[in-house]
Amino acid sequence: MSLTGCRVLFRLLRKAKNNMINKFAILGLMIIGISCESREEITRQQYVVEGMNLYQTNCANCHQVDGSGLKDLYPPLAKTDLWQRIKMSELACIIKHGQKDSIRVNGKPYNAYMPANPKLQALDIAELMTYMREKWSPNKTIFSLDSARYALKNCP
Repeated sequence: MSLTGCRVLFRLLRKAKNNMINKFAILGLMIIGISCESREEITRQQYVVEGMNLYQTNCANCHQVDGSGLKDLYPPLAKTDLWQRIKMSELACIIKHGQKDSIRVNGKPYNAYMPANPKLQALDIAELMTYMREKWSPNKTIFSLDSARYALKNCP
């Protein structure tokens, strides 16, 4: 619900005076209006929060909390061409299964081995990808659980 919509409902609530039925009706509308964020947006926000925790636990040690990477060893995730160049399904596979080959980021090759994360499930990957998109990608949309399942099922 927009800020203007909330203000209108608050004004109506004040004008309802002592009529409890009107107050409850207006409060009900406010609750419905506030909770009317799309299901997808609520899910995206949940994925971002969970993904941040997963990133800090599984990725930040090498890629750093701010996504800047670690010198010449581990590539940055922030301010990179990675988000335009690599398919998200490919990145999901790299997160799950690791990376043994060199990867080029911003024209620079990185040769350090990235270990697999076999304990991460499809939901973890979806949350992690959504967080990283939110933080560093121009595409701030959710990486859905279905997308993660499909990507992981089709990893090379």
